[in-house]
Amino acid sequence: MRTFLLKALTLVAVFAVSQSYAQPEMASLPSGFCLQNFNAYGPIYAADVKARTEALSRELTSRSACDVIHLQEVWNKSHINQLEAELSNRYLMSTPNKEARIGLMSLFQSDMGEERTYTFHVNNEDGALDRVRELLNVKKAFHVVRADPRYLDEQIYFVNTHLHPTSSAVRVTQLIELLAWRLAHQDLKMVLSGDLNADPDSLERGLALTLLGARDGLYEHVGDYPKGLCTYCAWNPRGWLFTDRVFDYVLFSNVGASETNLVVKSAQINLRGTPGQPLSDHYGVRIDFEFKKERLAQDRDTQNIRRETAAMYLNRALKVLEEENLKAFRPYIAKIKILRSQLMSGEGEFAEYFEKFR
Repeated sequence: MRTFLLKALTLVAVFAVSQSYAQPEMASLPSGFCLQNFNAYGPIYAADVKARTEALSRELTSRSACDVIHLQEVWNKSHINQLEAELSNRYLMSTPNKEARIGLMSLFQSDMGEERTYTFHVNNEDGALDRVRELLNVKKAFHVVRADPRYLDEQIYFVNTHLHPTSSAVRVTQLIELLAWRLAHQDLKMVLSGDLNADPDSLERGLALTLLGARDGLYEHVGDYPKGLCTYCAWNPRGWLFTDRVFDYVLFSNVGASETNLVVKSAQINLRGTPGQPLSDHYGVRIDFEFKKERLAQDRDTQNIRRETAAMYLNRALKVLEEENLKAFRPYIAKIKILRSQLMSGEGEFAEYFEKFR
């Protein structure tokens, strides 16, 4: 049932786009942009960081280089310095990882506007690895840059994040914090990418799509996640898992004041390196977007399916947090109950945002 509802949700997103194409299309805008997401695997125990980063930099500055790059797991000063030295001739850099151990870097070929970093309030549970992270002051966060890619005359919120590696409950709280930020910043489109540490049929991806009013760029290109498709792959010698997984995503929301809409032109899993020398334990996700000016309309049945799916994910999130019975989760339990109430009543800030999906 869980997998069926998630597929129904993503099919609804594709159906909404196909509805708009069936109507008389207005003139397309001439330009778009590309976003590259990549977990660069740079913790203190990672091997061959310098050589891998040199190879990564060559890839990122190739002829088909992307306009925006989001990197995760760039933890160490030497790693940051190397990327700056090798890429600063092509990119402006936003480096909140210099100020705190959050591992996030964002790179732009255009000018950057306002930048801000939000450290998640719930970062750890009580496991041994979390205690090590606390000793090292390693945090999870999301970093927001307001930018106009390729000087296209429209600014977008670019959000780079990395969610908790092992706890679904902690990831739920982090997604609730992302939603709180988005509800306070609805004036522009949003492109959010990162390592969500969650599979395509997971609670977390379902929450991200439904709560944030977002689409999944790779899904919209391939139509579904076929067996064998992975960004964290069993055959990668740098990996730690023995199954193929998808952890890395580029999501986008068209909610905003502009009449244009982002659509996916192409998508690919890339930055694999060579079989013997992969660039990371993850592979990259690249999405090429284009702007279209078109009418996006949903009928009432489509809206109801989205609402039922969102309510299902909120109920599951509530159960996950309640079963943990930790004091730190109580404010998020209360918040989820408010979101669920607003969703079902059709009144309140979240209900209004939910209706703006396009």
